[in-house]
Amino acid sequence: MIELLKRSEIKLNKEQIHQLWTFHNLLRARNTDQELTRIIGFEPIIIKHYVDCMIVGKFLELPYPIVDVGTGAGFPGIPLKIRYPHLKITLAEPRPKRIAFLKEVIHSLKLKNVDVFEHKVVSRSFRTPMKAVITRAVETIDKTMLRTSGCLEVGGKLIFLKGPAVDPEISEVRKRFGEYFKLTLDKRYELPHTGHSRRLVVYEKLKPFESESSQDAEESKDSDYENN
Repeated sequence: MIELLKRSEIKLNKEQIHQLWTFHNLLRARNTDQELTRIIGFEPIIIKHYVDCMIVGKFLELPYPIVDVGTGAGFPGIPLKIRYPHLKITLAEPRPKRIAFLKEVIHSLKLKNVDVFEHKVVSRSFRTPMKAVITRAVETIDKTMLRTSGCLEVGGKLIFLKGPAVDPEISEVRKRFGEYFKLTLDKRYELPHTGHSRRLVVYEKLKPFESESSQDAEESKDSDYENN
């Protein structure tokens, strides 16, 4: 694992390596039915989960407090917390098995300033002020904007870890919500030594976003919330 991280130019100290290895072993042990992750090979887990999450800090400074929407088994929140211990993170996940896993990870890794929101994030129910939202879930950008409208502060960042084919989502946001959000980063990159293309898309919230219709809010509430 250390060599794969080094190859990706991710440097962790001894304590961080221990935390990541503990997290890895818990993930493997609790994933007997693949309900936590469908990626099961050793190198794919390191690259497509841990590196894919941790590499984000290479491209931008992460504001906090930050909520990880649809975190699943803790991606990207847990690897980011390991690499950047100063972050204050809320992990939002509604599925009971994953909630139990996240709580076990927080306890086993002795993580501070990490909590679990045990429900879906929707604008009316999650209103804890946040300076940033981050997500690797497959939900479209516009729907995540709707569901986080009650918590993201003006000037806050929406950070999306996406695949390369995200242009239609960006166009949709420009049409519907251009007055509310400004695209501040659209970074294409590859996971080192893999040819695996990724895209980091970041928006800044320009003004309060409470004027969307209840129909849009309901659409956001019920949309796909699965971590990829």
